[in-house]
Amino acid sequence: MDYLVVAVVVALVSTALNLLLTFGVIRKLREHDTRLAPPPASDSGPPTGSTIAPLTATTVAGHQVSIVDADRVTLVGFFTEGCRPCADIIPEFLDRHARTGVAAIAVVVTDATDGETYAERLAEVDVLVEPSGGSWATAFRVSSFPTLCLVDRGGVILGSGNAFTDLPTLTAA
Repeated sequence: MDYLVVAVVVALVSTALNLLLTFGVIRKLREHDTRLAPPPASDSGPPTGSTIAPLTATTVAGHQVSIVDADRVTLVGFFTEGCRPCADIIPEFLDRHARTGVAAIAVVVTDATDGETYAERLAEVDVLVEPSGGSWATAFRVSSFPTLCLVDRGGVILGSGNAFTDLPTLTAA
């Protein structure tokens, strides 16, 4: 009988210790998951309803463009060389411009002197090339690429983000 009591006590202590260790492992795994989780996606660009200061620039083709234009709503896209999501969204950027007739400005941000690849692919819209921290990327609060912004005639942001789903629907003019 004494052996039976000892066996039960040993079994209960072992079970309690096993549960305690299991809870400790689960807690550590949750901490590990929290540390490894990607940071929440933050949309790049200015908040909807904010106003962009008037900006002007000379395009790669030599034309003057301005972000504030009384005659048009403007789609502005920021791209950087070597960015796979940028390369993937360029065809849709060009398609939206062609389908809707909305004015489009593509800003290629690069510190390299060979930033012509994206500039050439985007040649059917107004293209600016500027270094990191340039005036357009700074004014539009670009923190990741690609960044898309829809700007009304007075420079008010209608929507911004990293995908077309972040913008209001563009309709044909």
